[in-house]
Amino acid sequence: MRGSSPRNAGAMVALLVVIVLSPLSIQAEEVNSCCVTQDFNLYLIGDPDEGELTPFDSDLDEEKSVLVTPSIAGEVNIGTWGVTWGLDGGYSSGTWSFSIPYEVVDATGVTANATVLIKVGGSTYESSSQIPAVYLTNSGELQVSVEVDDGEISEGEDIELSLSVQGLIFSNPGSESGIRFLWGSPQSDASLTMSFPLVQVEMREASVKGNLVFFPIELTSGFGDKMWSGSSGGFSIHNTEVSESPITTVMEDGVEVTFVWEMPESFEGGSLRADFYLSPQSTLRIETDKNHQITAGVDSGGASWYPAEEPSRSGGSYLDVNIDCEYDGDTIDRETSVRFNGAMSQWMRWGLDNIGNKSLGSSSWWKNLNSYADSISSSDRQNGRVDDSELLALQNHLTGSRSDLRSFLSNGLFIEPEAMFGENPVDFGPMEIVIDLGGSRAFNSETISITMSASYEVDEGQRQRLIEDFVRPGGYDYWTMVDLDFEISTGMLSGLGSVYSETDDISYSHRRWIVMEVLVIEESDIDSETDFRIDFASPESLIYSPLVSAMIAVFALCLAIGIALALTKRRTKVPSMIMVSVLGVLTFVIYWFGLPMQIVLGVVASSVLLVFPVTLISPTDESMGRVSSGPARAGRVRCPSCGTKNEVESNVRPLRLDCSGCGNTLRIE
Repeated sequence: MRGSSPRNAGAMVALLVVIVLSPLSIQAEEVNSCCVTQDFNLYLIGDPDEGELTPFDSDLDEEKSVLVTPSIAGEVNIGTWGVTWGLDGGYSSGTWSFSIPYEVVDATGVTANATVLIKVGGSTYESSSQIPAVYLTNSGELQVSVEVDDGEISEGEDIELSLSVQGLIFSNPGSESGIRFLWGSPQSDASLTMSFPLVQVEMREASVKGNLVFFPIELTSGFGDKMWSGSSGGFSIHNTEVSESPITTVMEDGVEVTFVWEMPESFEGGSLRADFYLSPQSTLRIETDKNHQITAGVDSGGASWYPAEEPSRSGGSYLDVNIDCEYDGDTIDRETSVRFNGAMSQWMRWGLDNIGNKSLGSSSWWKNLNSYADSISSSDRQNGRVDDSELLALQNHLTGSRSDLRSFLSNGLFIEPEAMFGENPVDFGPMEIVIDLGGSRAFNSETISITMSASYEVDEGQRQRLIEDFVRPGGYDYWTMVDLDFEISTGMLSGLGSVYSETDDISYSHRRWIVMEVLVIEESDIDSETDFRIDFASPESLIYSPLVSAMIAVFALCLAIGIALALTKRRTKVPSMIMVSVLGVLTFVIYWFGLPMQIVLGVVASSVLLVFPVTLISPTDESMGRVSSGPARAGRVRCPSCGTKNEVESNVRPLRLDCSGCGNTLRIE
């Protein structure tokens, strides 16, 4: 034994050295899925008799309220709100908290008992009847706790909440006392705070196609694509945010969002850390991450993110139409920019990437581009991105025929061309079309911009359409938000004449600036029921131009001043100058605010014509001098008897007055 001890000790030392010098490999645990149960708020929205519950604070846009007065006796039902749940899951026992803002009206306070009833599928929970009445003053939040037991909810079952109050006792009530309960707005965000299964987030394996990497993320919930479109969220690679909008694919039980990342030239493959977050409301942030092994230059993974068939255009898209026009009196140069994102962007990118695809449906608009199939190489087809050859094919198709442009706008984007352009595009002159896919050519929902520049002639003296409601019937099924920015400007020698608007739903700003005339329309979130049209009457004379009309106005005002000065050489000038000044200011105001030029010229003409009667009724300088100098000084007469001087205060002749010295009566002839 003693002989082997040195050998054992040496072996032990060698083993320790190896252990110490060996590198330690530590891999942090990744969280590629989340979360079965979350603590979140269900907000109350909508009318009290048919209200809804929503987990998205973006739905808080319209305040609702119910006023309870002392005249209402017994139990008062404030409202009932509900939501159909689309996700199976279980929930644990605990305390759910309900809160709703209130305002006490015309009273110092009110004592009330509040009851909250919650139905989850087949289970019913009610706030305790043992809770004492609460005393509410001024304004604040009424809070009620509800104890719930362990339970299950199945897809398609309802969650329902009812609020009622009873036993109202008002302190120092007035004639209009009451208590108002409010909900449905960011300021009045009544809600039920609960611990419940809301959404399941799963980051799937990335796939590589060329130099593009696709990261699919499944959001399983009962809210469909609203779980993504109604929330804020983001995706990052190695803490660098991917700013391009993701591909959204609606699934039976939720939505799949696929972020596209373009590999930089310096990337040679390896591990990529991807982080994702989702925030349906400001108080809830769901985070998850996943490490992906990527091999550069080798296609891998599935292609569930790339639809085998033409994707739907519904699902939420934003449309922004920006129109800039210049009118020179004969023609209008019009630049129209159409910007959109979302499902419509995905539809267009997919269609461009599938030019010449023989499996397109018979009703697909993209079959119109089959004649360009030979100009696109096989490597460019269905490669998950839009290539230059595909983009050029669409530009040539749209510029080659005005009817093809009408077809694309009308049948593809559900935009009425004549309403947006103000004229049938068939009547346009040479046209230039530029298509900008934004920061990414990949198949995603990033914003696309189509700019169309053209000019057309305007008939003199005719009413010309500028803009009209341009979304086709049924188009709001695809466009969830529509914005319009329109501007038309003229030169100094060409005016817009009279402007006509057939609705008050759309407002415009019309201004004249001597050297130009400008009409501007800025409308956001145009409603589907909004029906508008704005025209102008092309003037037949230079009199209606900004410069000439301003010169006429200035000349007429100067003429009015000259006439007034000439006619008031022996009269006061104040009334006529005041009249000319007032009408001059009025002329400037109606000129600048773009009122019809007939009104402007009418006011100017009035300033000249009214000078004559005003100057004729103006007082003379002599009469004004007498008025300004005051009453004439009284005369004096000496009494012949005593020599006393007596003041004569009357102009009546003959006049008798008594002498202040001797009392004799004096007679003045």
